[in-house]
Amino acid sequence: MMLFTRYLFRSFLLFCALSSLTYAQVSELSATVDKNPVLADESITLSVVASGDTSRDAFDPTALNADFIVGRTSVSSQTQMINFDTTRTTVWTTTLIPRKPGRFIIPAFTVEGKSSVPINMMVLPVSARQGTEGRDVYVTTSVDTKETYLQQQIRYTVKLFLARDLQRGSLSAPTLIDGEIRQIGKDAEYNDIVDGKRYRIIERTFAVIPQKSGTFTIQGPVFEGEVVQDRQQSFGFFNRSKAISRVGPPQEVTVKPIPQNYSGTWLPSDYVELHEEWQPDAKQFKVGEPITRTLTLTAVGVDEAQLPNINSQYPDSVKVYPNQANTTTIEKDKTLIAQRTETIAIIPSQAGEITFAEVKVPWFNIVSGQVEYATLAKRTVTIMPSLGDSITPNPPPTQTSEQATNPSTPLAITEPNATATVQVASGTQWWSWSSWVLLFLWIVTVIGWVVHVNLSSRSVRQSSPVTGAALPEIKAWKALQSSVGTQDCNMIMSALTVWLNALTGQTGQALPQLQRRLQNEQLNHEINQLYAVKFRVGDNQWQNDNFMTVMTLIRQQKKASQKSNEKLAPLYQS
Repeated sequence: MMLFTRYLFRSFLLFCALSSLTYAQVSELSATVDKNPVLADESITLSVVASGDTSRDAFDPTALNADFIVGRTSVSSQTQMINFDTTRTTVWTTTLIPRKPGRFIIPAFTVEGKSSVPINMMVLPVSARQGTEGRDVYVTTSVDTKETYLQQQIRYTVKLFLARDLQRGSLSAPTLIDGEIRQIGKDAEYNDIVDGKRYRIIERTFAVIPQKSGTFTIQGPVFEGEVVQDRQQSFGFFNRSKAISRVGPPQEVTVKPIPQNYSGTWLPSDYVELHEEWQPDAKQFKVGEPITRTLTLTAVGVDEAQLPNINSQYPDSVKVYPNQANTTTIEKDKTLIAQRTETIAIIPSQAGEITFAEVKVPWFNIVSGQVEYATLAKRTVTIMPSLGDSITPNPPPTQTSEQATNPSTPLAITEPNATATVQVASGTQWWSWSSWVLLFLWIVTVIGWVVHVNLSSRSVRQSSPVTGAALPEIKAWKALQSSVGTQDCNMIMSALTVWLNALTGQTGQALPQLQRRLQNEQLNHEINQLYAVKFRVGDNQWQNDNFMTVMTLIRQQKKASQKSNEKLAPLYQS
């Protein structure tokens, strides 16, 4: 019975404790800061304490954004029971960094009907402290220019000074409305003595590129970390650390607009260069052989997205296949260097002299404040005929009607030695029998050779040219069909050149000469598609079905034309 009574009493106490906990409300709300006044680059720890039961999300610090940089807010809760009296406390802790020196008011906060008392804050400028005495951690900022042009790079340098050992920390980037910011280079770390105090200095450089004209403020970066306190307060192997926050001072800059006398893509820089390379690097080229021209535009102090297209012009006597441009931005000596590379494949189609026009890219010199031009001088090259055009086959020797009827006639004009022999014979009055025999045999040999040549030339004239060229054309056609299946542009163009030579009865002609000979628009279109795929112009997809359809049509038309000429040929034979 006694045990049962004791059990009921404990249950009653627990019920009373839970009831008081459930129905507890906020009885008091207070707000405090850890320091006042404070320097402009130092952080403030704001603590808001609510006595009673409340939600962890009841505190809203957005009212502080106008005058302070608001950091992360941490929440902690504690419950105590003393003499059956249960109390619960909720604490919100927020880090604040003043945006500028001056007097500010941290407003009253309200949680479940209870309000805190406003706090008057005094924010002193950093210059109010004499030197750096007593400052273990602080941040400085600087810019290389206070006035700049639109989209011109500003070099922004941040230095973090540490007089204590750093356990952990992070440094954010500066911020600028309507501006692009990126870190350039790696952090530099070194030691220095400032006002008699030794500091470990971490230096970081940013490139700030404003995107609008006007007067703007670059807000300084925020450092958050933990530093080791005095070692005398340490316990054994464990060091006590202290959380700190520092902000760099703001920098005000004036951004000038684009000058009214400037036309073209806006490119502000202190140095711009335009360079070209030719492969092969020569002054003479051949018809049909590809030439690669590489244009490179380099600008200092800008991003690759600011580089304009390189406007290069080409004559009608060449075919041009530009490749996709490549852009990149590198960092050197804490400065951005942007490059744009354009590669163009050029195919000469006519022999003669070709002049490539001058190439000019406008840019604005921020040092002199003048518009300048990066220029490539015009270039004149000589296009030589292809091997097939330069070699003209010698016509076969023909014989006159007198030579055909009198085989002995060529003895005096075909062989000079024979003429000399006859002249010697007329001057000499005596001959040996052996000499007469040799002369007779030599004459018979020459007559036999002349008769053989005459018969061979007649058989060649009587044979059909279509029949003689049919077998090589068929082989070339089959080779072209096989190459199309490989989808190899080089192999297809080589097989196409061989087949067109066989089809037209030519030898060693280059592809451009065959195009001019045939004058076929469909053929030219398909060859241009091949060139485009070969030099990767855009996303061209080569259709081999269309290609073979056009080639088959050209072959049928040529065959029909040859058969028509074959039927008419006997009308003109003698």
